[in-house]
Amino acid sequence: MKHLHIIGICGTFMGNLALLARDLGYCVTGSDLNSYPPMSDMLANQNIEVATGYHPNNLRSKPDLVLVGNTISRANPEVDAMLDLGIYYTSGPQWLYENVLRDRKVLAIAGTHGKTTTTSMITWILEHAGLSPGYLVGGIAQNFSDAARIGKGQWFVVESDEYDTAYFDKRPKFIHYRPTIAALLNLEFDHADIFDSIQDIERQFEYFIRTLPSSGRIISNFDESRLEEVINRSSVTPLVRFSVSGNRDADWYVDSQSEDYKFSRLHSKVHGSIDLNWNVPGRHNTANALAAIATACEAGVDVATAVDALRQFKPVKRRLELLFDADGIQIYDDFAHHPTAIQTSIDAVSKLNSPKRVIAVFEPRSNTMRMGIHGRTLVDAFNLADQVYMYRAPNVVWNESDVDRENFFVHDSVNSLLDAVSAELISGDSVLIMSNGGFDDLQNRLIEKLQQKTGILSLIQ
Repeated sequence: MKHLHIIGICGTFMGNLALLARDLGYCVTGSDLNSYPPMSDMLANQNIEVATGYHPNNLRSKPDLVLVGNTISRANPEVDAMLDLGIYYTSGPQWLYENVLRDRKVLAIAGTHGKTTTTSMITWILEHAGLSPGYLVGGIAQNFSDAARIGKGQWFVVESDEYDTAYFDKRPKFIHYRPTIAALLNLEFDHADIFDSIQDIERQFEYFIRTLPSSGRIISNFDESRLEEVINRSSVTPLVRFSVSGNRDADWYVDSQSEDYKFSRLHSKVHGSIDLNWNVPGRHNTANALAAIATACEAGVDVATAVDALRQFKPVKRRLELLFDADGIQIYDDFAHHPTAIQTSIDAVSKLNSPKRVIAVFEPRSNTMRMGIHGRTLVDAFNLADQVYMYRAPNVVWNESDVDRENFFVHDSVNSLLDAVSAELISGDSVLIMSNGGFDDLQNRLIEKLQQKTGILSLIQ
């Protein structure tokens, strides 16, 4: 049995890649500096050995192949040992194409936000339709026992992003995938650690679009003007547009919708009107659903089957995930890491169960947010929240005037933030905790404090 070792295994992409490698018969090990749920739990449950920290000893067995994660630098001591030992290495995206995607019909989902949820939706629709797709989702998809699998059908669904591939390959990850169908959700500025401007990101999307065949399809958000411009400059592939704002020039659009977003009447120029009744909150998730239905139909799924699948769809872990509901208090966990995602998540929670107050608890953890790139725009994204609690780590560089607001509380310690939030909560509050990292296990620690205060042990599973 060949041995594959992954440096940086606890990222959502590399961790799920480990599952695919194991399905292909590899003995898989890995190493990482930071490990936190849900990915750490998933790897432990799958009995994949993970070493804590990067060290030459992790390669003492001299694996047959090493995959190097895109957060790993040339200065990493494990990389240094890998090169000294002459071990064959490659990037995760390149390995994925050569070993999994090359002989499949690839369905790729790209955009600044919504990728994980939409990828999960499309995968579940294809599974519900009996197509047994392979998939790689950048999170824990709750409709499936595993976050990635090889699958038996012709389709492979992959979450695709523009971030660079590895320290030795600065091309965007999605350039490797060569899809037949691509769903483009949105295009905004992000990843300020590697891109200088929105134009830089547009250029990566242009390169990606050029990899699609003229016999394929692009499913694109008609409400996003930047996507329209990029497609017009780059594409020879037929285009199918969707619009959550109700633009009737789109091929698919939302005709009407309930205030809590749990009912939508959808219309297609080809398939006519159909109603979506489901239990997934948020206008942004309606857009994700519309993209997923349009994409699945292009892959050959009947529209009624697609909608029926979404009625049974379970949201991805850490995407508006309800963790606690007791004594009139709800606690939600969300991955939001961009102003648009933050705003739409707060809007969704504000329309669930009519809370008296929405309290946002926030950790700016992505490179872009830590650098203060979004500035006032990021702070304004919290306008729908009644109170905002922010943890400011030592490496967060923000302008003090941006957070100088009456209902905006900044803490330099997770412990002090935890104490402040737990003391503030009363019946009728909905708490939205937002971080794309571990947040020092704040979610569970807050629940424990509430349980101690109220004696209620209601933890949503």
